[in-house]
Formats: sequence, C-alpha cells, structure tokens
Amino acid sequence: MKPGNVKRALRIFFLLATAIVMAGAAHAGVRIGGSAFSANGQLARDYQYTGPCPVDLKFDWGVIAFEPSTVSYWFRRNDRGQSTASRTIGLPGGNRSIPILEQWRLGANTPQFFNYSGWVELNIESPNRISNRIRFTLHCQ
Repeated sequence: MKPGNVKRALRIFFLLATAIVMAGAAHAGVRIGGSAFSANGQLARDYQYTGPCPVDLKFDWGVIAFEPSTVSYWFRRNDRGQSTASRTIGLPGGNRSIPILEQWRLGANTPQFFNYSGWVELNIESPNRISNRIRFTLHCQ
C-alpha cells in the first residue's frame, strides 16, 4: 500500500472509531420525553386549573433511557421549595418511558391564588444532567 493510502486509511479508521465511541456515549444517558399536569386527579388542559382550592397537583415527567440506568433526581419549585435529598429510580432501557412524579397541595380561596402562576422543575443529576420545568396556572374560585 502506498504511504498516502495508509495515512488516508488510518484517518478514516480513527474517524469511524471516534464516531462509534461518541454514539455509545450518547446512548448511555437519559432524556425527558414529555410532561403532564393534573389537578385533583384530572389532567389539566393547557397546564391550567380552574376550580376550588386548595387543590392536589401532580406533575409527571416521562424519562427515557436507551440502556438500563439508575437515575438520581430532585425537584425544585417556584416558591423556593425543593427536595431535601436526591431520589433514585431504575430505568429498564429499551427506549421506554418511565414516569417520575411529584405532588403538591396548593392554593386557597384568597386573592393570592385567584390567578397564580408557578412551576415545578425536575432535575436529573445522573447518569447525565438534564432538567425540565412544568409551568402551570391556578384560578382558585
């Protein structure tokens, strides 16, 4: 083989090897596939609730892993509340969505909650850092 062809073959080999390693690393993490917001057990349309308060809110994120993984996560809220410790959940992999849930009882029949906007944020620490915030609005009556 000519020296120029050897260099070209080695360059292609290293580019392919790098691409394979990077593709494997990309699949090792998790991603958040979607979210939902429920109030008093009913799915809230457009992330809004209108009705009596206080109300039981449920926040639901679909977390997806390509490979079996253990996920460490915690929550943060707009009222400066947050989880006191990280939680963990095992994900089976196979690109299947597994729910991670958080609940919050909120609101009162006071002017503060007549049109209250807030959020809850899921923060995944490992196997990769990612977060997703669910914004919502309450209209307490």
